[in-house]
Amino acid sequence: MNRLIAFGSSPIMALNKTIVPYPQIVADRLGIAYDSQVKPRTSNNKVARKILSYKDYSDDMVLVSWATTIRAEFRSEHGWAATDMTTCVPGSGFEEYWYAGPGRWEYTGVSTALKEILIAQSFLKSRGIPYMFTFDTNEIVHSQLYQRPDEYLGAIIKTIDHSRIFLFENQGFVPWCESKGYARQQGNHFETQAHEHAADIINAHFRLGVANSQPEAAAAHTP
Repeated sequence: MNRLIAFGSSPIMALNKTIVPYPQIVADRLGIAYDSQVKPRTSNNKVARKILSYKDYSDDMVLVSWATTIRAEFRSEHGWAATDMTTCVPGSGFEEYWYAGPGRWEYTGVSTALKEILIAQSFLKSRGIPYMFTFDTNEIVHSQLYQRPDEYLGAIIKTIDHSRIFLFENQGFVPWCESKGYARQQGNHFETQAHEHAADIINAHFRLGVANSQPEAAAAHTP
C-alpha cells in the first residue's frame, strides 16, 4: 500500500500543526504516506467530485468523512460555486432562493449525500481502490429518512456497501467528540487526543495493520 488519501471537510483537517487528524494518524500507524485532499466548508457534492477527479491514484487507500448536508455545490458558467445555509445572506441571489426552497428541506440534503456516497463507492470499487467511509455529523445516519426511507432512498441505501462504513459508537465524528467531552480547539476542530481515539476505533473496525493494510471490515452496519 502506497498512501492513505483523505477526502472531507474541516473536522479532519490539521490545525496550525497542533492537531493531527485521525486519517493522518491511521496512515502513520500503517507506515504509509498521507495525502490530504481535505478542504474547509466542503459539501458532499464536492467530496464526491474530488474523489472522481483525483488523477494520481496508485496503490492507495481512501478514507472519506462525508460532510454536513446543509452545503451544496453547483456548476455555473463561471465554474463550481459553493453554497452554505449558515452563511447565506439576503441578496445573495441563487443561494438565497436555494435555501428558501429545496435547500432547506432535509430530503434534499440527505438524498444528495446518499447519491454522492453511492457514486463514490461505485467509482472506487470499479478501480479496485480500497476505501473507508464515515461522517462528520449525525445528519444522515440519525435521520428518519435513513432509518425509515421511502422506496427511492431505500433502494439507494441497500445498494451502499455498509461494511465499508464505520461510525464512532453510532455517531459522526463531531457529535462523538462532544459526547466524550473532548476539547474543541476551534470550530469543529478537536484536540489530537480525540483523533487518536478515533484512529483506534477505525483500526478495531477494519483490523488494519502494517502487514495487511487492505481494509477488512469487522462487521457491517445497516440502518
